Amino acid sequence: MSLSQVFKWNTVVDFADTDAGGVVYNARYLEWTERARASWFRDCKLSNQYLWQQGIVFAVSRAEIDFKRPAQLDDYIRVDTTVNNVRPVRLIVSHNIYRKDDDNLLCACNVTLACLDHRKKKPIKIPISILNQLIS
Repeated sequence: MSLSQVFKWNTVVDFADTDAGGVVYNARYLEWTERARASWFRDCKLSNQYLWQQGIVFAVSRAEIDFKRPAQLDDYIRVDTTVNNVRPVRLIVSHNIYRKDDDNLLCACNVTLACLDHRKKKPIKIPISILNQLIS
């Protein structure tokens, strides 16, 4: 995915995603961004298992979330993921969550991912081979 490409991930709001009123619980939006990122990484042939074998994990170091409209039970949801910024040790990834039926933006989220050596638990530069797979 180049910096301008969008990775799209879809889901549907299940009962377990909602509160007693059928409205999506706020933490679910972050969970959906995590699932969309994991799917994007797998699509780039960078599963969590593969990265772990390379000694690498991407850890969330910051998340900014702006709720626009509520999602509700049985809504079809699309998460659009794009890379906003690449730094030597960090990726800033944008996730926009839409209701598919009307294309309304429900939530905008920017997540900063730090590349870590999982053995030493220290930040490392993103290996160029991995970066190329993510943004090519």
